[in-house]
Amino acid sequence: MIASPSIKLSTFGKLPCAQCDARLIAPVWSEYVNETHVRHLWNCDECAYTFETLVVFPADEDNTLAPSLAA
Repeated sequence: MIASPSIKLSTFGKLPCAQCDARLIAPVWSEYVNETHVRHLWNCDECAYTFETLVVFPADEDNTLAPSLAA
């Protein structure tokens, strides 16, 4: 099956400004908080509104990002 060109894996360019709804490309700043949290600071070029988002990843009980491929 071939994916449509409109389907993208990236979220860049899809986050709207919380004030004026302009599309934002990338955060101005990102902070690794811990293994499950990353905080992003956004600044809109259109209206100069600044806001933060928090990305929460599922907790990994094994503390590994991927299964080991070792035999």
